[in-house]
Amino acid sequence: MFGIDFKRKSILSNVELSFLRNFFIIVYFISTVSGFIQAQNRADTLSSDGAWCWFSDPRAIYYKDEKEQIYFGYINSVGDVLIGVKDIETGAVHEFVLHDTLEVDDHNVTSILILPDGRLMVFYNEHNGNVYMRKSAFPESIDRWEDERIVCRESEEFRYCYSNPVMLKGENDRIYLIGRKVGPTSSFEHWWHYLKYSDDEGMTWSEEMILLDNEGRKNPPYLKVATDHQSRIDFLFTDGHPKIGPDVSTYHMYFEHDSFFQTNGKFICALENLPIPIKSVDKIYNAVPTQIRSWIWDIALKDGIPYVTYARYPTEHNHIYHYAYWQQDHWQDHEIVNSGSWMPSLRQGDMVREAHYSGGIVLDPLHPQHVYLSRDVSGKFEIEHCELQSGIYWKSELLTNNSGKNNVRPYMVYGAPTDRRFLMWMQGEYRHYTEFDTQLILVSLEEK
Repeated sequence: MFGIDFKRKSILSNVELSFLRNFFIIVYFISTVSGFIQAQNRADTLSSDGAWCWFSDPRAIYYKDEKEQIYFGYINSVGDVLIGVKDIETGAVHEFVLHDTLEVDDHNVTSILILPDGRLMVFYNEHNGNVYMRKSAFPESIDRWEDERIVCRESEEFRYCYSNPVMLKGENDRIYLIGRKVGPTSSFEHWWHYLKYSDDEGMTWSEEMILLDNEGRKNPPYLKVATDHQSRIDFLFTDGHPKIGPDVSTYHMYFEHDSFFQTNGKFICALENLPIPIKSVDKIYNAVPTQIRSWIWDIALKDGIPYVTYARYPTEHNHIYHYAYWQQDHWQDHEIVNSGSWMPSLRQGDMVREAHYSGGIVLDPLHPQHVYLSRDVSGKFEIEHCELQSGIYWKSELLTNNSGKNNVRPYMVYGAPTDRRFLMWMQGEYRHYTEFDTQLILVSLEEK
């Protein structure tokens, strides 16, 4: 390579070899240090004690008016419900406790909505209890808040979990709130997704409606939403939890102009005629023939086309990430990668309580051919960026590597413009939704 004859028995050969050794050592050192510095410049720890689940969103949101900031919701290890804010210009980060010691449970994570005047409306819940709401007193500030209100109140018959607020400008800024409901409390036999709306920024709310009915199927369904912010809301959902049965399928429908539609545009029902039986909705993936269960991860809506990510589980040690999008009259489905086994960390003697908790896979909603996922790489979960090229193959790049801790549950910060992309994730040891030692990491993707 360098024109050196290593067979020569001379003092010059030793000098040359010494030069080569030193050269490669220096190159390796420089590349290692520069890589470290690059990672340090891009990564920021927003909370040293924070966790979230992936069924209440937006859990992190970008907003720019007088300030340019990222707001993010999370639960800490003592059960406080928090909202944090990072000022992008100054780098300053601070937090506010919305509800102290609610529960040590990541199901209770904050979801965030920005009102037209720049104030924040947030929701959080107990894991099968109440759903709460608060509004900030001032625009672009988390320092003062109105009193907490209960939006969905638990009873002896029903309990609630998860919050997904959506505002539609085309409906005079009507706010829809969607989550899950279970009852009766004594047996947890019936599972639904609830929907209610407000036309006055949460001062009053409509009567609660049942959006989706699992019709006596004793298995909790899960749901994700996406929107164009004008007139349409898309729903990605399951008919159960994968640990309860092998027949858990994945579904999609959308809402527009007071009516619900199948993916292909076929009318399902009007808002006033809810509920919709889950089994009546068309499937993205049908688990019944194969008995290979599934679970959902993310949905995006781009130019009227829904894109989704979900996982299939042929075994508990094989979590297969899938990516699908609607193409004229069918779902185009791609397998991306086998991400490995479950992501919760186990100590010696621990039982596996959540064997279907994957590292996670999310879409860039503005560029849905790009996904960010967490998978097992040499014993640790790392964050990877994958891009679908020519609709055929995936180009991938690890964003983290040789990590000492797991990197899981990535989330694209919602609402950021196309030239300001931010990715967050949890880093640390996550054992269960009630036991975690994780921090929240933020990375700017501008340098990619």
